[in-house]
Amino acid sequence: MSVEPNWIKPALRRGETIVGIMVSELKTPMLGAMLDAAGLHFAIIDQEHGAYGADALGAIVAGFRGGRCRPLVRVPDTRREYFLTPLELGAAGIVVPRVESRTQAEEVVKFGRYAPQGDRGLSLMRAHTGFRRVDKDSYLAKANDDIVLIAQIETRQAVERLDEILSTPGIDMAFIGPSDLSLSCGTSSSLRDPAMRGLVDTIVAAAKRHGVFVGIQTYDLAIAAELAAQGIGLVSCNTDANALLSTLSGNVAELRRLLGGRVSAGL
Repeated sequence: MSVEPNWIKPALRRGETIVGIMVSELKTPMLGAMLDAAGLHFAIIDQEHGAYGADALGAIVAGFRGGRCRPLVRVPDTRREYFLTPLELGAAGIVVPRVESRTQAEEVVKFGRYAPQGDRGLSLMRAHTGFRRVDKDSYLAKANDDIVLIAQIETRQAVERLDEILSTPGIDMAFIGPSDLSLSCGTSSSLRDPAMRGLVDTIVAAAKRHGVFVGIQTYDLAIAAELAAQGIGLVSCNTDANALLSTLSGNVAELRRLLGGRVSAGL
């Protein structure tokens, strides 16, 4: 019983691929409606690299209500207050960067789920319940089942401890961050590079051993399709900044081609 049906895990269990975007810059309350109109299934609102405080986050998450596109929030660190605010606002899931140990994975579950699975603070009749009175016991069970807790695997230490991280009860997904993973492991960030692809294969295999979903961030749609066939069910295929800049710069370049020297070079 949540503000919006959280259909992400049921879709992943059916073997479906869900597609979304990483959001680090845009702050309009209409973001959710626009992404929903574009056919996206989720947005990861990035508090790690993006400048989203509690007020901005509240306005953005509210804008996803009524649509199929679900808001996930990447928190800046594994701390109770970083989890509680987006969960109270109605986030469908939490993405946690740089999860590197079983202890940290257990903290993710502790902060992300209600007792007895975790120790999330309890406050009902708030945004996450649609400001409605709910039956506490049934709501807590449903909320614990619905929430998606995502451990980001993006360092060599995390790869070395995959089994202890992904076997932690309550962790739903391993999310692969190729950029940081490449820096930590000394490889190219390209998913076409054999070394990086080997790391991805290792993470996917560990996730399958422990019954955990897998997600990834990539602009390479052809590789994303290959990885989806291997079992990566959640694909973040772009960022808000890249989508805006690549489209507009492409438009300008095409107009320059069509108009020749009649497009101003600016000041």
